[in-house]
Amino acid sequence: MLSMTAPVLHCQQLNYSIAGKCIFNDLNLTLDEGEFLAVLGPNGAGKSSLFKAITGELKPTSGTIFLNGEMRTDISMSDIAKTLAVLPQSANLSFSFQVIDVVLMGGLQADCGQAKVQDLADKILAEQEIDHLRNRAYPTLSGGEKQRVHFSRVLLQLAVGNKNKPQLLLLDEPTAALDINYQHQLLKSAKHLAQAGVAVIAVLHDLNLAAKYADRIILLKDGNICANGCAKQVVTTDNIRHVYGYESTVINHAEFSHPIIM
Repeated sequence: MLSMTAPVLHCQQLNYSIAGKCIFNDLNLTLDEGEFLAVLGPNGAGKSSLFKAITGELKPTSGTIFLNGEMRTDISMSDIAKTLAVLPQSANLSFSFQVIDVVLMGGLQADCGQAKVQDLADKILAEQEIDHLRNRAYPTLSGGEKQRVHFSRVLLQLAVGNKNKPQLLLLDEPTAALDINYQHQLLKSAKHLAQAGVAVIAVLHDLNLAAKYADRIILLKDGNICANGCAKQVVTTDNIRHVYGYESTVINHAEFSHPIIM
């Protein structure tokens, strides 16, 4: 469901350097309402730095980031929290919270009552198949279980957020700690959110997963966008050779027709 209004996210001529080393250079990126964008590239390509620039964790050397047509720097943190949800690579907690309490952290900015927040949290726990963990102490969970708990937290944040503006979900390597079943479960959930109007960005390493779930794929190399388009346009032997230096074979999925790297 793509919108004709202002992009949910617009990164305009972003530059970022560390100690004289250019991480990304004159990078331009837009993301529309209801679009699922996957960002991929080799190690050191600038994926995580771009992610952190969008979340506000780091400040670009130059350039501007717009959220729903407004400069990010002009929006209060509380308003950002109602439209932007972030799942980082890791989000460890030092205190022994129960799982349900971690998930409920996603509802701290809610304007609805606590009973509604609790109902939404219960629904999300069930949908993400972690209801059996609700009373477990967070530090006792496996890495994959922790990731699923935090994904549930950001789902709750979106569920109680500002529905008057398009929402944005940022996922930084969300499948890294997950087994194959939960990798697909998480990305299916992200895809459903996009189909409901949420703009989604996922930093991924697996091109096959990106080709299956994303509406659009960007390949980064040395801080530059080398390819930008749908899976069939981006996942090609030439692009993979140029970006990754890997000689691949690309075929089309027999049932779903998206490309697969062999």
